[in-house]
Amino acid sequence: MSSPLIVSSFIVGLSWIITYPLLFFKTNRIRSNDFGYHLDVVFGLYVIGWLTSIKVIILYFNFLPTALLAIESTIELLLLLIPLAQWGYYYLYDTCIDDNGMMMIQETNYNEVIEYFSSLPKIFLFASFAFLISIYSLLIYTNINFLHVQSNISINNLIPIFLTFIFLTVYLWKKKKGVFIRTGIVELYLDVKEYFETTKLYIHNMNERVANLTVTPSKPSFSKPSTIILVIGESEARDYMSAFCDYPLDTTPWLRSKKNDDNFILFPHAYSTIPHTVSALERALTEFNQYNDKQFYTSCSIIDIAHKAGYNTYWYSNQGHLGCADTPVTLVANTSNVSKWTKQNLNQLQFDESLLEYLPEIDPSTNNFVVIHLKGNHFNYINRYPQSFAKFSKPDKYDLIPNYLDSVAYTDYILQQITEHAQKNLNLQALLYFSDHGVTPDQRRSPNFNGFAAVRIPMFCYFSEEYKSLYPQTFETLKNHSDYYWTNDLAYELICGILNITSNHYDESNSLASPKYKFTKETLKTDLGKRYLKDDPN
Repeated sequence: MSSPLIVSSFIVGLSWIITYPLLFFKTNRIRSNDFGYHLDVVFGLYVIGWLTSIKVIILYFNFLPTALLAIESTIELLLLLIPLAQWGYYYLYDTCIDDNGMMMIQETNYNEVIEYFSSLPKIFLFASFAFLISIYSLLIYTNINFLHVQSNISINNLIPIFLTFIFLTVYLWKKKKGVFIRTGIVELYLDVKEYFETTKLYIHNMNERVANLTVTPSKPSFSKPSTIILVIGESEARDYMSAFCDYPLDTTPWLRSKKNDDNFILFPHAYSTIPHTVSALERALTEFNQYNDKQFYTSCSIIDIAHKAGYNTYWYSNQGHLGCADTPVTLVANTSNVSKWTKQNLNQLQFDESLLEYLPEIDPSTNNFVVIHLKGNHFNYINRYPQSFAKFSKPDKYDLIPNYLDSVAYTDYILQQITEHAQKNLNLQALLYFSDHGVTPDQRRSPNFNGFAAVRIPMFCYFSEEYKSLYPQTFETLKNHSDYYWTNDLAYELICGILNITSNHYDESNSLASPKYKFTKETLKTDLGKRYLKDDPN
């Protein structure tokens, strides 16, 4: 082990042997005795032999040894980065990476990555970069500085080493049942990747799903062409909204002014399914929820329902759609008659007001169902609003809570603009707003459940006078249910209720708009069914 040939290889292998098994054990030792079986230890041992055998071969033939050993140092660095990233994740979140964390990583788009690193202290970024450069330099120095070792290698030793290299190359890296893909972190990565691939069955199943879908009535009953709008917020927590609580600052003046408006209903007990966008919205947008055994890719969506109910469907989003995988949200969006994303240029901010430019495209001579997906209050909060809009923070000053409050106020302004435009130009009959999840703005976002504050979300509805006259029972039911508890994986049924349809894919007892609504604070859950709302201390 003290041979200079093996030093850097041993460090790389040891990092794999220790990292995932140790972090997994530290995270799960109390709640579970079942740690599964992964090949991290085997991979670590074998990769030491593989890397060392390559060096022996390079040194024996002595063909461009400096260049080839520098390349091997690069391979060692790349292998070392995976355990280092796991330790960094553990440092940030005090937990081993799991499927929620891996899903958050895989769905993150380029702009969000840039924003995240831009939010970190420059000294931290510099120190991290210097640390990696130091490790890389050390690996190169360790490997190249011992070229004289070649004199100790004989042809008799080379043959078994060469055979070992061939065997380990195949056994470590083969696509099926190779050791690398059976390590804990790689299995986790591949499992989440497979999940995203599985969700693409949503498109393949579309014809069958829609063929079996019946909706009555098949045409809206309004006196003239009308529009119904769903606005989906991002990371907005009602605990910071003056319309929903006695927050000392008036962060939502427009919505607060509507609390006593007979056309608006605010719901102060709405919760997210999980503080994670994709997992929350794949349930909110479809029949799939915490309380049934359905799957996303076989479930009907709000877009499917709206189509069958006689609406032209539009989807406008300020969420990233640049180079990212097709998430369930994107798959549902793409089934709309029109689906558009704001231009997400790298390192360029795009505020939610850019979505207002799409609204004049909506045809006022047809019945429309419109989904508007805001960037809302997503971290980094200072980038969610024009600095000229700053009310609670100083312009261009990074300050988490004040920045978040300004993003909340800006979202309030955007909601006002959407509502007023649709009232004036699109014969707006109903508008529903809720957020995908909440956030605790002064704490680092965790991919795992970190308290109820991150799942307390805002929700409100607007209804026109014509809607109230045409569907008095729906309006009165929602008004009577304004203090009821609700989770946003039941949004599909709520929208069905607002559309006033019956369907073979609509369970009315799940709809807050129905007198048959069956859920209570005691029966509703969050964290994908792991926790009850009744346990929320607030």
